[in-house]
Amino acid sequence: MKREKLLKYLRQYNCDIFREGKKHSIVINRNNDKVTSVPRHSDINDKLVYSICKDLDVPKIMSH
Repeated sequence: MKREKLLKYLRQYNCDIFREGKKHSIVINRNNDKVTSVPRHSDINDKLVYSICKDLDVPKIMSH
């Protein structure tokens, strides 16, 4: 999945980039203050996408 598509999806659930690092962005869910990292690669593995959604407590995104 493309990184921008994932970030756009997460914004629908009140998740924002908290800060940027060299290799990862730190994303926070403003509804429940859960935090996780999102790699700064253009493509992100589907298993990692599901893990990011789980960490932020948002519904899993369908990749297709």
